[in-house]
Amino acid sequence: MNTAAKLAAFAAVVAVGFGGAAAVGAAVGPIDVGGDAAHSTHSTGEAAGSELLPGLAVAEAGYRLAVDTPTITADVPVSFGFSILDDSGSPVTRFDQLHERSLHLIVMSRNLVDYRHLHPMMDAGGHWTVALPALAAGSYRFFADFQPAGAANLTLGTDITIPGNVDSVALPPPAPVALIDGYDVTMAGMPAIGNSELSFTVGLDGQNVQTDPYLGAAGHLVVIRTGDLAYLHVHPHADDTTRTVNFTAEFPTAGTYRLFFEFSHTGTVYTATFTVSIESGRHTDTMETMGTMGTMGTMGTHEEGH
Repeated sequence: MNTAAKLAAFAAVVAVGFGGAAAVGAAVGPIDVGGDAAHSTHSTGEAAGSELLPGLAVAEAGYRLAVDTPTITADVPVSFGFSILDDSGSPVTRFDQLHERSLHLIVMSRNLVDYRHLHPMMDAGGHWTVALPALAAGSYRFFADFQPAGAANLTLGTDITIPGNVDSVALPPPAPVALIDGYDVTMAGMPAIGNSELSFTVGLDGQNVQTDPYLGAAGHLVVIRTGDLAYLHVHPHADDTTRTVNFTAEFPTAGTYRLFFEFSHTGTVYTATFTVSIESGRHTDTMETMGTMGTMGTMGTHEEGH
């Protein structure tokens, strides 16, 4: 039985035991699937988790994420390094631009609360480095989102451990509005298995504001599934000329998801976070979505190292 089949079988068992909640691979880290073409990272949203989703593999389609160290120090800023290796083990040095960057590094705590979106710098030899902000002790998934020159977009993931005492943090419940540094961000839409149209509006002092261009769009959205920390496909709409920022998100299974909506306003990048629970076979009303508080700091801080 290949890796994808094993994951599908495990998902079926979890669905029976937990009423369809998605928790594939909750206790394990990313899977090394090498260059097997049968393992696609691009889910259509129709297979209900039968394909390997982005972020679950450390290697895919002939590329591997190789980090300098699997552990880092807690509560202090550190320099973090890694490379993207090809199937011969050589560092990749040529990348196509993806949302105005050659590579995006998403740092996500396993409790799906701590989130960072960073842009590392690559040297001539294909080695990437980035200044990580101080992170609390715990287990984290590091996602590298990139597109090798002339190849398809890939998201590879690896687990990084930060030793120390880990504080327990409960996942916030669903609600439709996130409050962040005086802004209120409202999410609208009908999240469901498959493609879902989602929109976000940003309010300040009782008025909706026009967001600034950020990474080539009016906003940026990352969606991660609880349990296995699968990194989902999200497609921004190119016609965001109004005060509403629109996306199409692909939810592959029933379960609980965390949404991280990043927007820029007056030179500062903020992140509004939401929790969405999707039941099998039905749409989820917008009143069942959740917003919490968070910020990525100034544009310069957010884009540290790039």
